[in-house]
Amino acid sequence: MSQLFDQLDPLFHPRSVAIAGISSSTRRGGGGPGGGVGFLDSIREMGFDGPLYPVNPKAQEIAGLRCYPSLRDIPGHVDYLISSVPAPAVPELVEDAIAKGVRMIHFFTAGFSETGEDDRTQLEQQVMSRLKEAGIRVLGPNCMGLYAPTAGLAFMPGFPVEPGDTALVSQSGANAGEFVRQASERGVRFSKVFSYGNATDLNESHLLEYAAADPATKAIFAYIEGVRDGRRFVEVLRQAARQKPVVILKGGRTGAGARAAASHTGSLAGSLQVFDALCRQMGALRVESMEELADLAVAFRYLTPPAGRGVAVVGAGGGTSVLAADMIDAAGLEVPPLPETVQEELRRFTPVAGTSIRNPLDMMSIFQPEQFATTVRLASQPDNIHSVLFHTSFGFGRGDNSYVENLVRSVVAGREATSKPVVVALRPTLTGSGTEQTSAFVEACAREGIALFPGLDRAASTLARLVAWQESR
Repeated sequence: MSQLFDQLDPLFHPRSVAIAGISSSTRRGGGGPGGGVGFLDSIREMGFDGPLYPVNPKAQEIAGLRCYPSLRDIPGHVDYLISSVPAPAVPELVEDAIAKGVRMIHFFTAGFSETGEDDRTQLEQQVMSRLKEAGIRVLGPNCMGLYAPTAGLAFMPGFPVEPGDTALVSQSGANAGEFVRQASERGVRFSKVFSYGNATDLNESHLLEYAAADPATKAIFAYIEGVRDGRRFVEVLRQAARQKPVVILKGGRTGAGARAAASHTGSLAGSLQVFDALCRQMGALRVESMEELADLAVAFRYLTPPAGRGVAVVGAGGGTSVLAADMIDAAGLEVPPLPETVQEELRRFTPVAGTSIRNPLDMMSIFQPEQFATTVRLASQPDNIHSVLFHTSFGFGRGDNSYVENLVRSVVAGREATSKPVVVALRPTLTGSGTEQTSAFVEACAREGIALFPGLDRAASTLARLVAWQESR
């Protein structure tokens, strides 16, 4: 356990929370912070069991809670402060926080160094210098803050209340929210999610080190635009990647992206080639999109990395199976033919007409759990097969949700019939009934802990990245 973890962990589990600058007129229930009310709604939704203190000199009550004119007027202690006040009002709030004994401030407040204006940059520096003198730690400014299910904290409504073992360190609040929603839809749950914005105090290195030491975290994901301290980041990344999977999405990879990063969080985005080389040397994975980041969160949550590149492809539809084989091969994996002895076993319950049993396997056993389990068991037996990919779709609008439930039972039975990883590639559909069944299937797979990916290409790419990560270790 690191000294930094011991210092920060109590701050991330506050006994009480105050929200300064909360609006009395903001409508509740939106997807964002909404003048502080969104933070209040999100924290209450998470079941935070300590006192919550809205602060607004123009209101006596907000959302059924007594509202205080200033931080100093709150009768109890305040561990964690969320600031939604305008930037010019921050110095006064900081003095109130120091007087009140606040231990941690999350500045949702923006309008500092990210604007590129000298006076705003100086204001940020002055404020942070004063807080450092007082020993108060800071997330931000210009960030969404902390989502920690075990602490009862969240920065957006609708996040899962159940804790998990996935951590995210994100310079962007919007990207943090998107990652949580994409991954949680497929069953991923979270230990901590940090949005840290301008990183004037706690930066990517602090938070990576914390996540690496956190016993509740098994895999670490990050969205990073720029690095504050290159030397420290290299050492922290090396140590983190030795202990746990680390997957990074780098923002500001292009000239346009670098300019956007500078105006977003004031970050100076460095060379992508240097960052790539760093990730390879340190044993971290770098991805190109939020979708890839979420896919690997699903993979590390549910799968043991395959021991090699051989994939058995199972599904119904000859043409689709051919395309699956193409995508798997393009991703750097292999679709080796099954041995004759395995094909003979499969032929015992597979009709000759309209099927294929060489690999890819195009067969109708997917609709019968016992036969599907046997299919997966046989297909995964050869030493040169290291994972199984099952592909399906609901684009034909056939059946109802009982059809979906039966298909899920087949997948569960197949997964239990082999010790090798089984993934599901769900091909997209735009039909009305197909969309409804797709939604039900995604929900059921999440409930059963099945690694599901939207599309053959994403399933193949994720498997290839898992293999590459395993080989690099």
